[in-house]
Amino acid sequence: MKYQIKCADLEQRSMFYSDCEPALRNACVGHLRMDFGNGNEFYSSWWGNRDDLNNSTFKAELNDVVNELRRNGLLKNRSEMQRICSEKTSLPLDKSCGFSVETDNHIFLLRCLPERGNYDCYCYCYNKRELAIAQSQEQGEVHPQELSL
Repeated sequence: MKYQIKCADLEQRSMFYSDCEPALRNACVGHLRMDFGNGNEFYSSWWGNRDDLNNSTFKAELNDVVNELRRNGLLKNRSEMQRICSEKTSLPLDKSCGFSVETDNHIFLLRCLPERGNYDCYCYCYNKRELAIAQSQEQGEVHPQELSL
């Protein structure tokens, strides 16, 4: 598979939801809400957060990640997502499973709901540079102009 799906870090727990810390939310480009319909269909809707980060490069990368996961795994269909959630180590998020996919510029956090509900998966998309700035400001370590990624 082109992208590695791994268990999300415990420190990322709040980043799987829209109500995370304001500094972290500022690094979020937006989130994709996905549903498998009858089990094998695929519907999605986009909820933007930072229009300035939602550029053509990001859109192409998000599209590539989602399409790869639809072809080869986690987002193929509901039963495949349920199988992966039961077999692969994930960050426990109440009744959800937390996975991450990292690229050079972004972190995609996938919150999968293996029990059928309104939606099957949410993918929160973070810009890594903006996230590093937000995390350093939260910790009071450095000023944004001192960061170079």
